[in-house]
Amino acid sequence: MRLWRNVCVALLVLVAACARMPEDAPAQVSELKPAGCVTQGPANAAANHDAVAALLAASSECPSNVLEFRGRLEREPAKVATAFVDNRGFHNGVAGSFSLFESVTGVVAGVPVAPGDFFFGHFTDKRGTELVLAQTPEDKALLIELIAWDPAKGLFNFYELRGDGTRGQWFYRGDSADILRDIAPLHRQDDPEHPVFGQRLRCSGCHLGGGPIMKELEAPHNDWWTMARPLPLAGLTPEPALARILGQGLGDAERLAMRVRQGNARLEASVAFRAARKGRTRQERLRPLFCPEEMNLASDAMPNEARAAVKAPSAFFVDPRLASRELVVSRPSYDAALRALKSAFPESGQPDGDHAWLGPVKAAADVAAVAALVREHAVDEEFVADVLAVDMGNPALSSARCGLLRLVPEDAHGWVAAFVRALAASKEPAARELHANLTEPARHAAWHRAQAAAMLEACSRRLQAGEITPYVELLAQRRAEVFANEISKNPRGQILEPGFRVIFPDVTPEPRPGALTLTRDCTIVRP
Repeated sequence: MRLWRNVCVALLVLVAACARMPEDAPAQVSELKPAGCVTQGPANAAANHDAVAALLAASSECPSNVLEFRGRLEREPAKVATAFVDNRGFHNGVAGSFSLFESVTGVVAGVPVAPGDFFFGHFTDKRGTELVLAQTPEDKALLIELIAWDPAKGLFNFYELRGDGTRGQWFYRGDSADILRDIAPLHRQDDPEHPVFGQRLRCSGCHLGGGPIMKELEAPHNDWWTMARPLPLAGLTPEPALARILGQGLGDAERLAMRVRQGNARLEASVAFRAARKGRTRQERLRPLFCPEEMNLASDAMPNEARAAVKAPSAFFVDPRLASRELVVSRPSYDAALRALKSAFPESGQPDGDHAWLGPVKAAADVAAVAALVREHAVDEEFVADVLAVDMGNPALSSARCGLLRLVPEDAHGWVAAFVRALAASKEPAARELHANLTEPARHAAWHRAQAAAMLEACSRRLQAGEITPYVELLAQRRAEVFANEISKNPRGQILEPGFRVIFPDVTPEPRPGALTLTRDCTIVRP
């Protein structure tokens, strides 16, 4: 769901589900209880035991918009905390496109709700100079999207409130296990040029890990409202209902990020979810190690307006599980690179977004999934390091490393030896590199970490040497590679929400995915 459009809401916030697109799949109808709401969706909706299902079942009148829904929550011993993000960039409030992502704690209709258990998202429009809640119930209009922990299932359930032309109608879309089924072919397609995905729920386009998402999970939470830097509204005045929401519980984006982490930690600890994941193929289980499933964004900590030296996130260059360090770039060098590439942020025309060096990094959910594999003894830390070291200069989006996933065998016994044989038989450079990593005793995890640290040292020297245009060009390419990656090919939703979110500046010429590569001595290689 777009709730995890950034939370695909994903934003990347809750990260960030996806695009504001209609839900066209046919739906069955399942009554929660005769006196309550009727929720359309899978036939097992009545078996849900989450706070949303309980609240709707206990409602004598079905909430038809976000104000009625929040009003029902306010009668419960529960608290609602609100986070606020500008969908069109920090300095483009005049567009009037904001999202509110709200998290609920306490007790809702008798269901205990811990931090990270219950989120819902909704959106704004502008009417003249007034900023208003987007709650007009046009046909198929998305009014609210919700994700709620089901203590009986041990999974998250996903819901939507959509307009039918007259009022809002509730839909139950599916749960975390349904998402695992929907993304089963991801990076394992029979025809990669024409990928297919499951059709259980739209939320699978963004919440590929099965839980809440926030693309901008780590500080400084680019484009989000923070206590230190409230979002400018560019002269727009919130309507009274919106002003009341913002005045009641608006908080720092870090609070939302913390609750997203808590929600995903609960999912990772769930016996039911672990069992659902173990029931998938070995390639599916190992996929977060070799390939991206979700995506986070990282940037310089200081806003561009501070005019301080730029600190590029080292996770852009090397996976933090191997090495990390501070990478400093002079502000004049960074500005010169933006000018050389004709960088311009859409709509605002500024040369960059709110924070410098905003780009994709490995998702926290993917890292957590790999850590779970290690805890379950599916792989060990040495195997993880061997894989991460392949195409080391592309830690989040390496197509070469991801392509090796298809060589992983499904045999239950001796699969590592069979994998090594498959790598040996391949002519791909990445396969030869991983074969050497797995078979040469000197290439142990400590060796890989030393190699990664040396690479970051080389990057530090080169970035401080002055001419950084090729590296900013690579940054622009990595952004383009997210849109080109298979995680952005689901027709029912994409994690960066093109058309709805504006996140990155444009450069000229337009980047070509895969054109530039970064070597271990931190040089840029052109085709």
